[in-house]
Amino acid sequence: MNNSLGIAVEVAGVGKRFRRRRDRRATLKELVVRGPSRHVDEFWALRDVSLTVPRGAVYGLIGHNGSGKSTLLKVLAGIYRPNEGGVTVNGRLAALIELGAGFHPELTGRENIRLNGSILGLPRRDIAAATGEIIEFSGLRDFIDEPVKNYSSGMYVRLGFSVAVHMRPDVLLIDEVIAVGDEDFQRKCFDHLYALRKSGRTIIVVSHATTMMASLCDEVTWLDHGKLVNHGPAEEVIDGYLASVNATEGSGSRRNRVTAIDDLRRTGTGEVRLSSVELLGSDGTPTASCLAGAPLRIRLAFHAQEEISDPVFAMAIRHETGPLITVVSTRITSDHVDLMSGVGAVDYLQQTCSLNPGNYQVDVSILDHTGTHAFDAWTDALTLVVRQGHGIARGGLVSLPDGFDLSAAKGEPSAID
Repeated sequence: MNNSLGIAVEVAGVGKRFRRRRDRRATLKELVVRGPSRHVDEFWALRDVSLTVPRGAVYGLIGHNGSGKSTLLKVLAGIYRPNEGGVTVNGRLAALIELGAGFHPELTGRENIRLNGSILGLPRRDIAAATGEIIEFSGLRDFIDEPVKNYSSGMYVRLGFSVAVHMRPDVLLIDEVIAVGDEDFQRKCFDHLYALRKSGRTIIVVSHATTMMASLCDEVTWLDHGKLVNHGPAEEVIDGYLASVNATEGSGSRRNRVTAIDDLRRTGTGEVRLSSVELLGSDGTPTASCLAGAPLRIRLAFHAQEEISDPVFAMAIRHETGPLITVVSTRITSDHVDLMSGVGAVDYLQQTCSLNPGNYQVDVSILDHTGTHAFDAWTDALTLVVRQGHGIARGGLVSLPDGFDLSAAKGEPSAID
């Protein structure tokens, strides 16, 4: 990214204040009888926010719900007027912030295309030239002459996105509304965003999808309770944000442990019984979740009623949507142990968690040495929560450790030659 291209958007000390009335009057009669509300609270959705978006950059805004991301985007779009500071936008701006924003419900899709083009200041010739592309991209040819009040939310977002990106904006604002579309349309949207990026347009996007933000954005600003926490290269800022989120969630719910006995989910003859299943952090203490790429440890505590020769401890890990990810056991790893009667524990350990972010169900069992007789088998013994650690997350359910051999691409002999 070349800063010499100039500045597309400059935000200088912006603050936005809102007022909340605690005893709001519900009707006109109540307002006349009781008078205006006297209990008014003020809060700052944004305070002293300053940032510069270079021309031609893809710039992201991240943060938890209520952090001020969407408020800042609406200030940039001119929907809200800041109480402090100011915003400078160089060039034509288009915003895709709310479904149907800027659409007249009684007009048809085609008429709304013309209306939005006129609002953006485009000549009729340019609007006419873009109309065909907009209709084709949206996939709404069969409905384009219907009033948009009859459109579904998905049709709204298709038309809204298509209009916004085909009206040749210098600066495009997007507030995660493309997540409403179906998978095929979302892919078309991202492909078009990459094309706009390549053509030198400036894109400012708000999203909770940190993986997408890390791969799409050049720079990112992290907001928290209306204040700027950090800004800079996308991966660097997102790593810090995810570390903060993971630390907060970990401190709020430290344990992920199952000890309740549910006979409806358990079978077995009972010579050995599982007493608890828990997830441990890298420091060996109970934790609520683990990070993709970090150490994973699950402890199986048990109580043996008698001596057991060479039992098999096994776990099946399934994604919450149903697919079986893997089955691991001490028999597969050739680990042998003879149990004395009494209590004990066995840990399953991955030095680097190969599961991608998501929720997984863990089934646990203790079998005899043949693997056919169950002393105790516990279905859904643990919900394993895996969160994004740092960097760009891979697609799918697991991350494979293999890499690429690039020697052949450089004209060098590869390792298998």
